[in-house]
Amino acid sequence: MLKTMLVAVDGSGAAQGVLQSLRWLQVSHDGQVQLVYVHPPIVADSPLDAPHPEPDLAPCLAFCQQILPCACSIKILTGDPAEEIVAWAGVIGAQLILIGSRGLTGVERILRRSVSAQVVADAPCAVLVVHG
Repeated sequence: MLKTMLVAVDGSGAAQGVLQSLRWLQVSHDGQVQLVYVHPPIVADSPLDAPHPEPDLAPCLAFCQQILPCACSIKILTGDPAEEIVAWAGVIGAQLILIGSRGLTGVERILRRSVSAQVVADAPCAVLVVHG
């Protein structure tokens, strides 16, 4: 049984597929699931007062609390998404990272830099990639 899991969410419709996958995972009653959203880093030439909107993650949290028997929480980070997800997984001692994939292939995956591929390559634990 899993005790600590990190679920990477980006506020998109693809995140719903990731959350639905939680139904098939066995999480311990005394475990924890942390939903993680990563703000992209602030670009040097952007105005300091430029808005950096966050998606409303309350529905994601409510869904997790409804279907899982353990504590669920949200963590907001800022930086490179793949680096922050991997680093935070190490901090919390995650046994599993659950992340979505946009289905990029070939050159597009290289040019647009697949966050899920980078997480798989660098993660300190198992990674489950859900294709959306």
